[in-house]
Amino acid sequence: MKRKILSILLVAVMLLSAIAGLVGCGKSNFASTKIASDKGAEIGNLKKDGWIVSVPAGAFDGDVSVIVAKASESEDALLTTPIDISVEGMEQVRLNRPVKITMKLDKKNIPDAESFDRMVMAYWNGSEWEPIIPDPVRLSEGYLEFETWHFSSYSGKLMNREEQIKLYAHKMAVDSVSNEVKDPTYIEKIKAVCNDYFDGVGLYAGETREIIIDRALEMNIIPTTQELAAKGDIEALTYECGKILAEATVDMVQENPLVKESLMEGLGKLGTLTEGAEALYNGDYKTAVVEFTDLGVTLFGGAAGGAVTAIKSIGDLSKAAVEQGIMAWKDYEMECAYKSYAGLAKEGAYGYTLNSGDWETLKIQMRGYYNRLLSEKKEAWRRLHGKDSLTNAEIKMLEDYVEADLKEQFDKRLANENLIEAKATEYEKIIGSFKDANLLNRLENGYKYDMTIEQRLKSLFTIRQVILKMVGEDISVFGSEKNREDNLSMAIAMWLGYGKDRTKFYDWMREQGYLKKAGAVTEGYWLLVRSFDNKYETSAADDSYSESWSGGSGSYTYRCKTTFDYSYSGSTHDNCKGEFVENIGTASSPNGRYSGGEPVTLDLSIKANTSSNICFHLGASLGAAITPINHDDPFVSYGTDTSLYDITEKHTKSYIWTEKNDTNTGYTGMRVTVGGTMPAGSADGDKVYIVVGFTGGNQIIATAYEYEWHIK
Repeated sequence: MKRKILSILLVAVMLLSAIAGLVGCGKSNFASTKIASDKGAEIGNLKKDGWIVSVPAGAFDGDVSVIVAKASESEDALLTTPIDISVEGMEQVRLNRPVKITMKLDKKNIPDAESFDRMVMAYWNGSEWEPIIPDPVRLSEGYLEFETWHFSSYSGKLMNREEQIKLYAHKMAVDSVSNEVKDPTYIEKIKAVCNDYFDGVGLYAGETREIIIDRALEMNIIPTTQELAAKGDIEALTYECGKILAEATVDMVQENPLVKESLMEGLGKLGTLTEGAEALYNGDYKTAVVEFTDLGVTLFGGAAGGAVTAIKSIGDLSKAAVEQGIMAWKDYEMECAYKSYAGLAKEGAYGYTLNSGDWETLKIQMRGYYNRLLSEKKEAWRRLHGKDSLTNAEIKMLEDYVEADLKEQFDKRLANENLIEAKATEYEKIIGSFKDANLLNRLENGYKYDMTIEQRLKSLFTIRQVILKMVGEDISVFGSEKNREDNLSMAIAMWLGYGKDRTKFYDWMREQGYLKKAGAVTEGYWLLVRSFDNKYETSAADDSYSESWSGGSGSYTYRCKTTFDYSYSGSTHDNCKGEFVENIGTASSPNGRYSGGEPVTLDLSIKANTSSNICFHLGASLGAAITPINHDDPFVSYGTDTSLYDITEKHTKSYIWTEKNDTNTGYTGMRVTVGGTMPAGSADGDKVYIVVGFTGGNQIIATAYEYEWHIK
């Protein structure tokens, strides 16, 4: 009888276990670990269990027993064994410090380029497995990993296309509506940084400054700098400001001839200024961006000295960012807190138990995450003000500020949910076209593993806006309503593919009919009708240098002499006054006649005579290019000139130059044969120019060879 009863009990236990495995939250224990409040612990084993939970010291107020159990797999197709994490004796768990959860993927589940960003961590919110975007670098190594401030059930999941697009569209809509900066004070601080940059490069034309500032705003300089500035990270902020302004400047030089004219007029002779000007003039825009970025960082770092006050403007910008408040929706945990506050989550989800709109309870239950927000704000304030510690009054002020600001952010979003929903619907179509164009495939079009999906999407939306500006914001130029978004995404892919070589991108845009282009090609030839030189100053002098320029028609000279007393630690002699460099550039003449598509070659040579001792970089450069057909002014580039390159491909730049040797006793020169291809005309009388340009100091001497098209 006793044996029969035991058998019945055993069957009952087995049935209960089977039932538990089929319903929502069935669990079977993997491990129970005692953790002291002042010590951390690792639960699980990646090799044996396929997962590990890393608990830092201080995650709990007291000693606890953490239980990890197998959760039910539900009807969803999960990538990893689902685990449920809890604390013995606690119904809801919110942590003082975040816990890291890592899950190992089977080899069969390792993502490819397309599925990479569809692979997510998943959290059981009581109704469904909710996606959490994991660390992309760790995912590339075969692991799903993220940090959480609450315990619950977790697993891995592969989103389908629709889920992926909806998730991204919602994220971008929330960011667009909630993080928009409209405070004129902050925008003025941005403009102050821009104007310090313009002062440093000698760009004083107000209209030109506004053109470049507009492009910088289109390139998201406000949210990008706000995020960095709010952290008090001056070094990162300095670099990013320099980079964005350099890219905006070089972009507009290529698009607007007035910008290039104003910029070339103002550029001086110091360091990267000379190299940047040479690269800019010769159409080497990749080099120009690098040089102008370095210049911006130097200016903002105060190395340029003089009247440049960028340090103050950068500091003011960072302080204004701190005063702007918390960057809302910066991570998944902020989203969890908002959903609980707004009544959009089930009771107990994300570790919260509160009524909708109960701010005080939410603040208490946020625990460590709220404290981190406070800590970040205090640290940014301390760094910006150069303090070792904050006063009690400052701490109280910042605590009050963070609380008020965060609540305002939540209430603002709650009031704009309808707008966010409408934005998300709009963004779904755009992001869908990004995906179809492979713009969301990892390791394609510059999308590396260390880039988050949020960063990628912001970058793509920024490029999209810039391209739309090029066509006067008329999206209809990209085709029918059905195809235009896909065609625009393809344009974004080409933009990324060409990098900073905007000339090729503009040519592609014209070939596609998105930008205006010349007429159809006809059979004929180009005949040289005249050659002429630009107008330039022949001499200039100030307290430091005396300069002279001369020549034309393929032979050019730039002479610069120092007129001030100067010496430095690298000198091989006591004083540099009276030193000079005489740069001489020569170019062969092009042919008198070319067919369409015929190769063009020119011999370029540059050298320099110098004083016996020479300490300064006073060199020059020489290059050549072919303008587009029917270009109105050969001496003003629209960013569409085709530079001529070394026909042997050994010299990779579009120009040659002179530079000082390492012993301060002379300069070295260069000699190269450059080549390109003449375009074909479309009508009698079409014109094209071959232009040779010699740059020295802040002057350019250029010769234009004008050709006219004749139909056979």
